[in-house]
Amino acid sequence: MNTRGLRGFIAVSYLWYALWFIAPSLVMLVYALGRTAGLTQQGLVNLSHLGFGNFSTAFAYPAGPVLEVSLENAGLATLLCGVIAYPVAYFLAKRGPRTRALLLLVIVLPFWTDYLLRMLGWRIFLSPLGLLYSALNGLGLHLTSLSILDTRGAVMIGLVYNYLALFILPLAVVLERIDPQLQQAADDLGAGSLARFVTVTLPLSMPGVVAGTVLVFVPMLGDYVTPTLLGGARGLMVGNLIASEFLEGQNWSLGAAMSIVLVLILVGIVVACGLAAVGLRTVVQRTRQRVVQRELVAA
Repeated sequence: MNTRGLRGFIAVSYLWYALWFIAPSLVMLVYALGRTAGLTQQGLVNLSHLGFGNFSTAFAYPAGPVLEVSLENAGLATLLCGVIAYPVAYFLAKRGPRTRALLLLVIVLPFWTDYLLRMLGWRIFLSPLGLLYSALNGLGLHLTSLSILDTRGAVMIGLVYNYLALFILPLAVVLERIDPQLQQAADDLGAGSLARFVTVTLPLSMPGVVAGTVLVFVPMLGDYVTPTLLGGARGLMVGNLIASEFLEGQNWSLGAAMSIVLVLILVGIVVACGLAAVGLRTVVQRTRQRVVQRELVAA
């Protein structure tokens, strides 16, 4: 491809990005500055007097507390995904190509099913007449007071289940690409298994942790299907509140303001993770240099 063709291809990609992301974001911003009150027809936005009142309402009750709960749920679910994904990814990285491919197929196989069907399956499983309670009753554990469905706990289960693979895959790729000679060098210098993991493997795998965190946290925070089907009224998240403002409350200006706030939070998190990734690159380089220097001194 010549230079002119490459520039044209890049221009088309920028145009596509502007058409489907920047333009809708600008429309949402204009709607957020308008107001819905006083209109005879629901769903319309009055743009004659623009202001920032909707943004203040977006942080007030109940939107503010729901946003706080959503950040807590997404943060805790991301942490759980990381705790579960790291040993799984480490195990995958140590397997041969065929075994690793088979295990990756097992991990991604549930995602060949529709997202909504998977959540409905979890709702049936966690319901009082579902398989979980039937199994507990069969074991003689008649936990009639135990209620999992329509709680924050059920939302956490759904979030971790849905996004766990997005944490495992990039982390497994990074762990697989770690140079075995660095671990062997640390072993030659007398480092045990734990010391070798802490000083070599863990620092070198942090870019995968950052990538998994971004891939998991961003969609988790805006998820509204999982809280709707598994959380009920007690599992409400900001995505549900935004959807209700557009579809049920017909308050498009407030819904747009809440959407803009959510996008700004996500952009801030992505930028922070990007800066962390840049810092981690320096840590990785220093780790490699330190191991190589110690190996040279020992030799």
